Amino acid sequence: MHMKQIRKLLILFIIVVLGSIGYGYYKGKEIPVIEKIDVSEGTVRFNLDNAGYEGKTDKTLVENITYDSESNTFEKLYKKSDLIVKVSLKNRKQDYNTICSDVNILDIYKGTPLNEKTIQVYEPFGYQEKDFINIFGACLPMRENQTYILFLKENADQRYQYISSLYGKYNYEQDAYMEVYDSEMKAKDMMQYDMLDFNKDKYYEIMKELGYTDMDLKANEGGYQRLAELKDTREIIRASFDQLVSKNNRIH
Repeated sequence: MHMKQIRKLLILFIIVVLGSIGYGYYKGKEIPVIEKIDVSEGTVRFNLDNAGYEGKTDKTLVENITYDSESNTFEKLYKKSDLIVKVSLKNRKQDYNTICSDVNILDIYKGTPLNEKTIQVYEPFGYQEKDFINIFGACLPMRENQTYILFLKENADQRYQYISSLYGKYNYEQDAYMEVYDSEMKAKDMMQYDMLDFNKDKYYEIMKELGYTDMDLKANEGGYQRLAELKDTREIIRASFDQLVSKNNRIH
């Protein structure tokens, strides 16, 4: 009887140990949710090959599929936005492998958020625990002590995301554009800017350094052209927004 009890205890001990190992392995595989992060640390990687595409196309990166490829005018952005707001950054957290930012609402131009003081907004980047920030398009993270106009759609979890990663965010004063000279840089240097500015010739040079052929570049010509025109297109959208807001604070 004594031996049976010892055997039972031994079996129980083994089960507990194996369970602990399994739990530890499982937890190690989970991507943590970090409540507050600083995106000025680490290295930035620019995913340049398909940066000009968003929406459901065969050339769009999976991270950009949820954005609207047709929202490249003010009229379309306005029509498709659930919420248009002026905001400032409060803080950020890592939510799985994405960035979710708390922003303070300073003004509302369209829509009615559940909370009129703060909302949560997914920014269009990948994040890997201070090591890497992956930029999938041309939009850079919101900066502290700056204000922004955001064109947003509401997600099922009652958080928001940009209607378009290319045209959904504007620095309220003036966008600071950063020319792309490489596929990587230090994050702290990126945080002086709001958007990427693509020189087509330099863009092609970078892509060829990464191993892309002339045939590859020709196949993505449409996306490159969209990036080359990005700055001008955004200025037209901004001018339309400013004109309407100057007449009536809410742009219904």
